[in-house]
Amino acid sequence: MKSFYFFLTAFLFLPGHDVYANEFTADKSYICTVPVNFTDSPVKDEFLPPPPPVLTRGPYLQVGTQTSIIIRWRTDIAENSRVSWGTVFGTYPNTVDSATSTTEHIVQISGLTPDTKYWYSIGSSTQTLQAANTNYFVTLPPANTTRKLRFLALGDCGNASTNQVDVKNAALSYLGSNDIDALLTIGDNAYNSGLDTEFQTKFFDIYKDDLLRNKKLYMNPGNHDYGNSSTQTGNRNNDYYKNFTMPIAAEIGGLASGTEAYYSYDVGDVHFISLDSYGRENSNTTKLYDTLGAQTVWLKNDLDANTKKWVVVYFHHPPYTKTSHNSDTETADLMLVRERFIRILERYGVDLVLCGHSHGYERSYLLKQYYNNPSAPLLDANFNVATHTATGNNQNAKYDGTANSCAYDYNSGKYDHGTVYIVSGSAGQVGGTSAGYPHNAMYYSNATNGGSFYFEVDSNRLDAKFISYSGTGGSVVPVIRDQFTIFKDVKKVTNINIVQHEVLHLTASWRGTFYWPGNGGATSQSVPVNTSIPGIYSFTVQDAATNHCLKDSFHIVINNGSLPVLITSFNAVAGNEKVFLNWTTSQEQQNKYFTIERSGDGNNFSYLTRIDGAGTTSETRNYRAVDHAPLQGTSYYRLSQTDIDGRINYYGIKKVNFKSNSGFSASIINKGNNRVSVVVNCIAAANIHMNLVDMNGKMILQERFPVFNGGTVKDLYLNRGIYILVLSDPGSDERISKKIIVY
Repeated sequence: MKSFYFFLTAFLFLPGHDVYANEFTADKSYICTVPVNFTDSPVKDEFLPPPPPVLTRGPYLQVGTQTSIIIRWRTDIAENSRVSWGTVFGTYPNTVDSATSTTEHIVQISGLTPDTKYWYSIGSSTQTLQAANTNYFVTLPPANTTRKLRFLALGDCGNASTNQVDVKNAALSYLGSNDIDALLTIGDNAYNSGLDTEFQTKFFDIYKDDLLRNKKLYMNPGNHDYGNSSTQTGNRNNDYYKNFTMPIAAEIGGLASGTEAYYSYDVGDVHFISLDSYGRENSNTTKLYDTLGAQTVWLKNDLDANTKKWVVVYFHHPPYTKTSHNSDTETADLMLVRERFIRILERYGVDLVLCGHSHGYERSYLLKQYYNNPSAPLLDANFNVATHTATGNNQNAKYDGTANSCAYDYNSGKYDHGTVYIVSGSAGQVGGTSAGYPHNAMYYSNATNGGSFYFEVDSNRLDAKFISYSGTGGSVVPVIRDQFTIFKDVKKVTNINIVQHEVLHLTASWRGTFYWPGNGGATSQSVPVNTSIPGIYSFTVQDAATNHCLKDSFHIVINNGSLPVLITSFNAVAGNEKVFLNWTTSQEQQNKYFTIERSGDGNNFSYLTRIDGAGTTSETRNYRAVDHAPLQGTSYYRLSQTDIDGRINYYGIKKVNFKSNSGFSASIINKGNNRVSVVVNCIAAANIHMNLVDMNGKMILQERFPVFNGGTVKDLYLNRGIYILVLSDPGSDERISKKIIVY
């Protein structure tokens, strides 16, 4: 039925008279009559005002850093943008406005405090669109944080299925009151073609009320985000790229990529790299597995520059899988990634590789060099647990006390210590197996149950879980169907020489459970040692009383005062924006070097610097070390000495209270051999802009980096020449220029 409507102005009618409004249609004279009585009240003959804009998408959180975040949302009608925020729900003393009238609202707020929870509202200068108690975010923690970090990854999620909703609800139920520090996607975020309408109904509408409005989102593309079309692999203006903002300029650490297709960022001591395994670079000629292409060249430079303990790389196409895709037979995307590319990741010591694409969950052993070359690839049938794993056996790392379940452990560093490969592509799509399922390199495979991948990093410990579920709808219960643990830098053997009656505490090298068999069965991470009686003692700590996986050993020599190096004085003094550590020896025997360690709490010390000793001498020697970037507040400095034979002698701890007198300062340390250190001090957290130009005005380096708790040090490698360094703090409008001469 087609209707016709007639609009009549009020001045045509007399006050107090009833008028019948008829609705005419194409096939009948009228449908109904409605009496309308006009009063003699004045009625203006004018158009009604347009309806206010309506929130149609978002908000969602992008490029979350320690001190800033981008909040995006969409409205049906263009208007200006406003975000207000504060640390108390409902009280928002801070506001940022954008006068641009738009339906795609992208607002960055800055000047935030690291590791802090903020509530926020979004809207315009005339209305608030959303301000619920679930509108909040937590800024990233400082780079040197010691707290546990939490991460959640969703692969192949965007299909608007019941499974997608149940996976989300199971993850949220498992997390409970714990927040996550980053939400990762692993591609195929909107089936089937990555269209904006599909992103709306299969991604934004599914996650809008929980994950998106309060979790920091770091996206990754899959083939369906490119329309699942090989003709679109060079398109960086499709709906995926229009809908999301990525940290392409090293805003959160890492190396600037200049493209949203791939990028890196840091969260605490974890370095993340998001790669594009479907798109093409170099004028649409190279893919991820082309090792001289732009993406892989950038990747190698990024990995080379990384200093973080943990490295997690995520991209869509897995090198090993037998669920809905087959890495033995799918040459173009899977086999070439395995045979050409992943050796780079293993060579640089990548810990985890997260992929999707195949619609199940698969978790490998700790694999090492399980690849060959494209002309003679290593297939599923070629897998040998003795030669293709770092452990040489079927150790599964579940770390639950069952057979072969000890955690993986290895030392930190950029070397091939083995890598765990994850396929987690069942956060939406789920089901399907390939010939030969399950893959022999996988300890655990699941092609039936959907789920998400969750992992925690607590200092030198990583725990990962596949969070699936039972039930559906409102009765979803999270189920952990797989788990594994990795430790770094454990199973230590420590030699200690100490003077009688000195205070000594022994500390296990890991976080978790503890058992000290020689200390009364103590279960704490650290225990005191009685040093009143000279002698040689040994202590051990295990992660369990029986069937332990980890053990540290301590060999202690308690001297009666006759040490190989006699230190007559040791002091620590703050001054000139530094802390000076001075000590004097009256005698040295086979002294290799001194070590200065620093701590913010007096218990957990970390390496600061090393000073060479004099070997053997009876002459008085004076030594000095300098902390160029002291911690604000109270710090503790510990001095130790190492003999030529490797024995360590500790000589005490000094406490210093440091307070910077300068809001913003910098100094240059020329270390020789083309190495220069730039020391930047700030009295408060700041984002520093650093530009380096040569004498011809050529820009050599541009970088932005955060400074927390007093100061930071940036190490530069420069060719011989003269340079001008310009440092600026946008927050205070302060600017510093320094000349650097490299001989």
